[in-house]
Amino acid sequence: MQERNGLEGVAKRGNWIDFGDALAEAMQQPEVYGFKTPNEVIQHVAALRGKRPHTLKNPLESSLWLKKRFPEEHEKRKTGLGMTLVMFLMKIDELDATRAGELAPRVFEGLLGQVELKEIYDELRAKRNEGKLDGKPPSPSSIDRARAFDEEVKRFLNEYSEALFGGSRTKVQPGKGVDPISPDYVIEIDGKKRIAIEVRSFRARVDRHFMINTLGYLHLLQKLVPEVLLIVPESSGYDLRIVAELRDKLGLEGIRFATLPEQGGKHLEDFKTSDP
Repeated sequence: MQERNGLEGVAKRGNWIDFGDALAEAMQQPEVYGFKTPNEVIQHVAALRGKRPHTLKNPLESSLWLKKRFPEEHEKRKTGLGMTLVMFLMKIDELDATRAGELAPRVFEGLLGQVELKEIYDELRAKRNEGKLDGKPPSPSSIDRARAFDEEVKRFLNEYSEALFGGSRTKVQPGKGVDPISPDYVIEIDGKKRIAIEVRSFRARVDRHFMINTLGYLHLLQKLVPEVLLIVPESSGYDLRIVAELRDKLGLEGIRFATLPEQGGKHLEDFKTSDP
């Protein structure tokens, strides 16, 4: 195991792409540096750089997006490619992927600056808000989408908790009563906290590292509540069979998985578990 000061090399990276890549790699294996969670890694690196933890998300997310969307440019690591330019391009990509693809070469060649990109982004955002973007109604943001699914899960659990978990004295409670880490909800049966409920919003792609990090968090929850249930949207990037296989290989017990339609379950049968 490396010492925690092994993260000094990460913190000292000058190029924002190099720094984002190094931070992402460190977050995927926090135990190497003596930490338990990726969040602890971010906090430690932020302290080394004299920054607040949330400010590190910009180079982290921008470098990951560039690597995924434009891998050749990511490998070039042009010193003149500013992070703010990539952040605007990333925001434009969320609104109109085709337009972002058209603008990208000009951005990478230094032919478009922040002012021009901001104007394009503001124009696209205004069109989306007016429901005029590509003739389609405005799409909900990822935050709104996550909030809506969380509310649907809460509604479904309140309606079907007795049928799902047994017993006539079943209640769905906020998870904030669990300390030191809190799940989204807790199922109380006969007045006792029995099942921690963790909700994850839609993701188009879920890689192995994300699955393992999620399992690590669920395992910590299971130390506090006898059982843990992860609920994710149906038809998203989560392959719960693979997650279950990882859980079993790691010897984790008391953790189960289930899906619900993103727009909400209308019947008990809409709740589907990955385990028999």
